[in-house]
Amino acid sequence: MTTDRNLRAGLTAASARLKEVNSPELATYVDTVLSVGAFRVRESEGGDNLTVRLPITARDHIKKAAADMGVDLTSVVEEGFRQFLAGDFTVQAGPRERRGAAQAKVNLNVRPAELLHEQVAQTGTLPMHVAAAYLMKVFRTGPYADDYQGEALAPGRERMPQVPRPVRERIREAAGGRASMDIEEGFTKALAGEIDLVAPVWADTSDMVPFKVRPNDALFDRVKDLLKDVKGVTPMHVGIAFLLDKYGIDPATS
Repeated sequence: MTTDRNLRAGLTAASARLKEVNSPELATYVDTVLSVGAFRVRESEGGDNLTVRLPITARDHIKKAAADMGVDLTSVVEEGFRQFLAGDFTVQAGPRERRGAAQAKVNLNVRPAELLHEQVAQTGTLPMHVAAAYLMKVFRTGPYADDYQGEALAPGRERMPQVPRPVRERIREAAGGRASMDIEEGFTKALAGEIDLVAPVWADTSDMVPFKVRPNDALFDRVKDLLKDVKGVTPMHVGIAFLLDKYGIDPATS
C-alpha cells in the first residue's frame, strides 16, 4: 500500500527525472504538489497512533460526548490540525493550578493522517498539544469550558428538524460534528435575549430532509417555555436559524 512517506519520495524522484529529461515545467507541477501547503495526496489515510494527554475528567467527558453524538475523535483532531495550520485556531494556555490540585493526566489515542501530523510538528508545536486543546475546545471542557458558561452539557434526546438537503450538507460541512453544541449556544443566546426568535424561511422546500441533532434537553425545554407565546416558532427553528447565521449559510442555498 502506498503511504504518504513513500508517495512523497516517489514524487521527489519523478521531479528529479523530469528535470533530467529537460522537462522543467512538468517538474514544477510535481514540486508544487510536494510543497507543504499544497501536498494533500492521501491526506485521509490514517497515520500512526497519537497519544493525547488530558485531565481525566476532560478525557472521560470527551469520550462520552463523542460516543453519544456519533462523532469520530480522529476526524475532530484532523479538523483541529487543519485549522491550526490555517491560523484559525491557536492553543490556549490553561490556567495555573495550585500545587497538589492538578488533575491526573490520562491518555486518549487517535490516529490522525500522517501528513497533517507532520505538518503540525514542523511548526514547532507538539501535535498532541494541538489535539488536546482542540478536543477540549470542541467538547467545551477543561480550560475551554468557561467560553460556554460552564461545563459542557449532556447531549439530549435525538431531534430531527427538517431542512433543505443542500442546507443540511452545508451545515454538516461547517459544523464538523459540533452542530448540537452550536445549537445549545444559540439557545443560550436566545434565553439571554441576544438573538431574534425567528424561524428560517426556505426558498425551496421541494427536497426537505431530517437533520439529526441532540441539544441538551433542559436547555431545549427552557427555550420551549420562552416561546410559549410566540406563534409558529419552535426551539429547533431558533437553533437552526442560529446555525445559518453562525456559519453564514443563506436559507436560499441550493
